[in-house]
Amino acid sequence: MKIKVAVFDKDAEYMRRLAKAFQRKYGERVALSLFSNEELLYEGMKETSVELLLVDQDIKLDASRIPQGLTVGYLSKNAAAEEINGIPAIGKYQKAETVYKQMISLYAERAGRVSLKKNDLAAKVVLFTSAQGGSGVSTAAAAYAIRCAEEKKKVFFLNLEKFGSSEIYFSGEGNLSFSDIIYSLKSKKSNLLLKLESTIQTDSSGVDFLKDCKNAYDMFELEDQEVEELICGIAQVKKYEEIVIDYAEDVSHRMMQIIEDFADKVIYVSDGTPSGNQKFERFCEVARVLESRTDTKILSKMSLLYNRYSSKSSEQIGKTAVPVAGGIHRIEGLTGRALIEKIKELDTISLL
Repeated sequence: MKIKVAVFDKDAEYMRRLAKAFQRKYGERVALSLFSNEELLYEGMKETSVELLLVDQDIKLDASRIPQGLTVGYLSKNAAAEEINGIPAIGKYQKAETVYKQMISLYAERAGRVSLKKNDLAAKVVLFTSAQGGSGVSTAAAAYAIRCAEEKKKVFFLNLEKFGSSEIYFSGEGNLSFSDIIYSLKSKKSNLLLKLESTIQTDSSGVDFLKDCKNAYDMFELEDQEVEELICGIAQVKKYEEIVIDYAEDVSHRMMQIIEDFADKVIYVSDGTPSGNQKFERFCEVARVLESRTDTKILSKMSLLYNRYSSKSSEQIGKTAVPVAGGIHRIEGLTGRALIEKIKELDTISLL
């Protein structure tokens, strides 16, 4: 399906460059109609059933001649501008990819909701989790995601922790964030797949991710049913082979929902300290009870990964309820991207 977009701007050189870039990169997704004459624009909108109209911010159109219900946006000289006089704005002088994503985001608001089903989930879902804070769940998950990308897999990294951050490890271009996705989930009107397409960023490693929420509190607004919709949407928007979920918080309905309904594999991360080992064993106790009460599979999906392991303070558990995937020793002096670049090279990560 092609989105019909009309652009009205009197800058001929800008229009030429825009047309060339979109024809080369997005010809199968966008039918672009360019206008520099106002009367021809009004006639063109009647003939081609335009779905989105973008207008240079300095041009004032006759509102009475714009089709009712048409989504309209300004092309702004300020890339950071989100609105001009209450009308959504797109940064005019940005890379074609960024303009395209913002264009899709605008269109998604009127495109209508799509039905997402769990049985359409073809991607392998790997959950990295722990009941222990500070064991390095996020670094292990991010390193695994990059390793998958290096193996030419289409992979998505999803951080669901309330105070988590994907941007510690990954970077991309674009202004939209996880906050925009949460808003889309709650609006019940916009097209989630299109909103995801416009919001997802790609790291230089090839890993796709969502930019952190603009306001950390937005993650507290995310409900369990919306998490389910989000995972289904991610799996469908780009046909990912693997979705890596970073979610290490208290054992909750949400965590059990992810394990039961989505996870093909669960990597439990522990640092091997007495406290860490005790929390792992108690996590397994909870899993056994839940399995017996709800007839779900939890332990059979799990494996134990030791991370930030220290010869001074860590010790392996003699007999575990799940297989041990391996161990990663504590690495001093590295943080963020530098740390996961080191970890991803370890054989332990490749064997997960």
